Amino acid sequence: MNEKLSINILFSEGDNKPILNDKGWVSYFEKFLFMMLRQTVDRQFKINRVSDEQTGKYPQADLTIAILSPDFILSGVCLDRVEDLFKKSDDEAIRYQVFPVCKAPLSYVDIPDKLKALNAYIFYIDQENQEQELSDFFGKEAEKSFWMKMVDLCFDLYESVIKMNEWNQKVEHAHNRKAIYLAETGQDLSGARNIIKRELTRHGYEVYPRKILPHVIAPLKKAIKEDLDKCQFSIHMVGASYGSIPNGSEISVMDLQNEMGADRAEAAPNEFNRLIWISPSLKYASEKQTAFIHNLKRDARASLGAEVLQTSLEDFKNTLWEELLEGSLNKKLRHSFSNFQEEKAVIYLISDAIDQKEVQPIIKLLERRDVKLITLQDEGGLMVLRNKHIDALKQMDAAVIYQKHVNNQWVFMKLLDLLK
Repeated sequence: MNEKLSINILFSEGDNKPILNDKGWVSYFEKFLFMMLRQTVDRQFKINRVSDEQTGKYPQADLTIAILSPDFILSGVCLDRVEDLFKKSDDEAIRYQVFPVCKAPLSYVDIPDKLKALNAYIFYIDQENQEQELSDFFGKEAEKSFWMKMVDLCFDLYESVIKMNEWNQKVEHAHNRKAIYLAETGQDLSGARNIIKRELTRHGYEVYPRKILPHVIAPLKKAIKEDLDKCQFSIHMVGASYGSIPNGSEISVMDLQNEMGADRAEAAPNEFNRLIWISPSLKYASEKQTAFIHNLKRDARASLGAEVLQTSLEDFKNTLWEELLEGSLNKKLRHSFSNFQEEKAVIYLISDAIDQKEVQPIIKLLERRDVKLITLQDEGGLMVLRNKHIDALKQMDAAVIYQKHVNNQWVFMKLLDLLK
């Protein structure tokens, strides 16, 4: 592998027609990806755009992002290039080398078969049950449908770089990580589910499903059962939205996953546990969703093997970590900072190394106040600093973000961290 990491973006030229300031969707995607990867990947990297209008040979890459859309599916050149990717890598390696990004809604049958087995990143929005492409990258919907997924994608790319280093150094590991099934949710909880998935991954769990789920009932049931059989725990998050109903079914994917989770708990009561969280905000729940929630609360079969909670999201997350971490499934907790006294407010001052000189007066001012101040020293690799940053976010009462020379995109990323 070259010292400089290379990333290809495969796309159809039809997906890069100008939408804002003479730039297309793919151009903006590349720009934002580059900005975020600079904060995440601790190696030099290069991003190559590979359009279906480019003829002849194209650069080989360590990692590939495929921008899926109707135009991509109709492009023979794009599909041929996907096939080439799978010819060059084994099934296990390809999972860490190819990243499908869904720019627009697609029917499950239209997605190339080999990409269905990979984890996909949904970058379009679902507004009032209408799936549509996103063109406003800084609007309200962009926070959960674009930026949160971009954060996920960048961290998964980073983890793939680590995997590649291990393979190249022929490092052998005993893969014995605990597995958790994180059931699908309706659109209203997709952001919360995404956050929990990321936190579970960072704590060392394998999170299922790890691939695009079929939209037809028979193969869907088969896929759910195979994943549940690999797991020791399942999490079901229930909000106001009932979610999508697969072809051939009368109930949603979320409802089906709960039924099959109950079956798994019945078959292996000592090996499998469940946690069901019901959102306290159900004002706009549909009739079907209301019936589903009523069933969860009243029917012992629907909640078999599960603890059912209807609390705030934060209380649910606290209970989840108690179940998983204190229950000896995993003890991989970070303690980068010592515990502060509760009587003093904890202030986290967030700044970039480029502003180190200018931020000093702010630090001195805060240190004279009756508070406990957290600042990060620019020591260690990027992921070490990132983990310390996450720990500081968990401990703080308030945060101050300082900007002088650092760019607006860096500030936006920190605001996203605070939002999460």
